Amino acid sequence: RPAAVGGTHISTFRQVVSRHGLVMGAMALVLGSLPGTYEQVASTTTRFMHNPTVYLLAGTLLLAFFVVYQTRKGNRTGPANNLWLIYLLYISVVEELAFRLFLPIVLADAMHFYAAAFISNVIFAAIHYVTLRWRWRNCVFVFVGGMGFAHMLANHQDLIAVILAHWFFTFLNTPTPPAGL
Repeated sequence: RPAAVGGTHISTFRQVVSRHGLVMGAMALVLGSLPGTYEQVASTTTRFMHNPTVYLLAGTLLLAFFVVYQTRKGNRTGPANNLWLIYLLYISVVEELAFRLFLPIVLADAMHFYAAAFISNVIFAAIHYVTLRWRWRNCVFVFVGGMGFAHMLANHQDLIAVILAHWFFTFLNTPTPPAGL
């Protein structure tokens, strides 16, 4: 994506990983070290733990869809593309942990769940602006999507399903890696 006015264009895979992936991974690690997070991960992954085959099949079908989609669009395939798909899964995992599970847990001690989800997703969208130098309009879509994922997690208590949905929508938003490594 082009940078906002005055922003730096992020044009390589390394830039995306260092500016976005490391920041989001660090957020997940720091927030995951707070009290109560392990219990929340455990309670929102019980369906996966009882029936991992369904989730592994869903993940495999998503991956097959991604490859077919890219091939039909004439996009290049190869090691860089495979790393991109892995990166999109990684970012889906750490963002869901940090912003749909851990941060709302921390904030929920002081406020209602949906207020905590709102604040968490404002922070989520703002971080995307800073790390990827997106336009504010794109950050609004990130915020709305994050609220949708928060609602999905609150209603279904299924973290793995939310991660798979995040992976799907992140792929649709950015189906190919940046041109350079």
